[in-house]
Amino acid sequence: MFAAHLAAGLAIRAIQPKAPAWSVLTAAFLPDLFWIGFAGAGLEPASDAAFFDGWSHSAASILIEAILFSACFARLGRPGMLAVGAAVLSHLPLDMLIHPQPLQIWPHSSIVLGVSDWRWGQVALLFGKSRYWWIQLAVTLPLLTLYCVKSVRKTDVPANLVAASTVIVLGLHLAF
Repeated sequence: MFAAHLAAGLAIRAIQPKAPAWSVLTAAFLPDLFWIGFAGAGLEPASDAAFFDGWSHSAASILIEAILFSACFARLGRPGMLAVGAAVLSHLPLDMLIHPQPLQIWPHSSIVLGVSDWRWGQVALLFGKSRYWWIQLAVTLPLLTLYCVKSVRKTDVPANLVAASTVIVLGLHLAF
């Protein structure tokens, strides 16, 4: 869901220009960044046989990450902090759509959110692309449209940079 996370961060930045782009883009990927660290430390095994990411990707963990990370941006004021927190929280609904395992409410919880059968999304459809690929595209396009429309109207970001970042995000989606 790389492209959709990027698109969510860009859309949030366009809605709230007080938040630096790097902060909302980092925030949109924060659970994945924690997952990389936790997997490297052996806390969240990443093999197919023993996949677990409840410490980085449970609903409770993502909420805590959002609160703590947004607090780091108190100097931006409430609107900036809310934008950063929203970017972290955007990770939850986006991953619920296409995650290898359903997301837990809290680590090791039996209550889960999302699709329980990973194979369902791996079925190839049009142009040999999987259901998950098409779902990601269906999420990414409206987010990028929001980003483009709001950025051109509300921010001082030049239109050519908005277009370039949109093309890069779409290119990443096409590549993966």
